[in-house]
Amino acid sequence: MKYKALFLDVDGTTVVHGIDALPTLKVTQAIARCRDTGVAVCLATSRTLGITLPIIEHLSLSGFCVIGGGIQIYDPQKKKIVQDTPLRKETIPAIYRVAREIHKNVGIYDGKKGKIYRGGKIPENVCHLYFPKIDPCDGPSVIKQLQKIPGTAVHRMDSWYKGFDWIDVTDANATKLHGIIEVGKLLGIQTHEMIGVGDGYNDFPLLMACGLKIAMGNAVPELKAIADFVAPSVEEDGVATVIEKFIL
Repeated sequence: MKYKALFLDVDGTTVVHGIDALPTLKVTQAIARCRDTGVAVCLATSRTLGITLPIIEHLSLSGFCVIGGGIQIYDPQKKKIVQDTPLRKETIPAIYRVAREIHKNVGIYDGKKGKIYRGGKIPENVCHLYFPKIDPCDGPSVIKQLQKIPGTAVHRMDSWYKGFDWIDVTDANATKLHGIIEVGKLLGIQTHEMIGVGDGYNDFPLLMACGLKIAMGNAVPELKAIADFVAPSVEEDGVATVIEKFIL
């Protein structure tokens, strides 16, 4: 099978967790060789654009990138967002009610920057709301409450705060799966021609969008269970192994 696109999660897949982390030399070189074959290398990350750009530029990517877990699609060649899928305004008060019930701060991201939302007038463009610091023991119950809100998708991932979960709430049509399908249309390729690589709970939509599903060695067990192949861990440059085995 000749694959035409490679979709990579960022944290725990392309780089070790850390806001300033960059891919290793081995991974960088493998991605460059992959690009040289004509395969589109695309990121599919829950990071916002501002903290994804250093990696996009480091890797000299030209493939469309799914940003913010699916809320935006970024074109590195034109250096602009080509698609936005904001939250519907009617869902925001319900999400905020959950935050008040569990006594947690909720952040609001407008497509450019995030800030803590304390109620009041809703900004014109709300890409997603996020709970940055949730105790993992409380996570399942919080997710269950949020999933009751119509028209939303709920994503769980590791928080920047060590030992905590981060929960994103986006529009139901703003997931990595939706974003990847849209990128496929832009590239003119089918899902069976795509490889998806990830490690976290929020990478289920990423893998489900792709013909070849790959979990990292450090991935959560549930993701490994649906994978066609388990690559070495991020610390062992697993992305380089994927490229060497399935593309080069």
